[in-house]
Amino acid sequence: MKSYSERTGREPDFRVSYRKLPTQQGLFQHIRSNVSWAGCSDQSQQWSIWPEFETSERVPLPDGTEAQEEGTATMWVLYDDTAYRADLRQWIRIGQEGFFMAGPEKFAQFTIIELLGIEAAVQPACSAL
Repeated sequence: MKSYSERTGREPDFRVSYRKLPTQQGLFQHIRSNVSWAGCSDQSQQWSIWPEFETSERVPLPDGTEAQEEGTATMWVLYDDTAYRADLRQWIRIGQEGFFMAGPEKFAQFTIIELLGIEAAVQPACSAL
């Protein structure tokens, strides 16, 4: 599989630093996980945002490769819909914490460290840490 950038022809939406939690769920490139936000009053609410794990040089890992226990990943909002993004934008900010989800199970924790692509254009005052 190609990188999401090659497949979609656009940039990712933001970058996170992540840490795997002690669960059975593995971390591998192009996993189809959802996102839950820390601080959200409705913990059952999940968003379709997929991670693309990176090397320390910020190059996407090859498809199916196991990701490190900690590292960085670019994040890709799946639905490029105006209303969906408007609802989601309340959460997309530097320092916001969240979780990679496999159904109801949290298997990694992350923090947004950089806004990219569309999100950087919409929120230009924010910069990378």
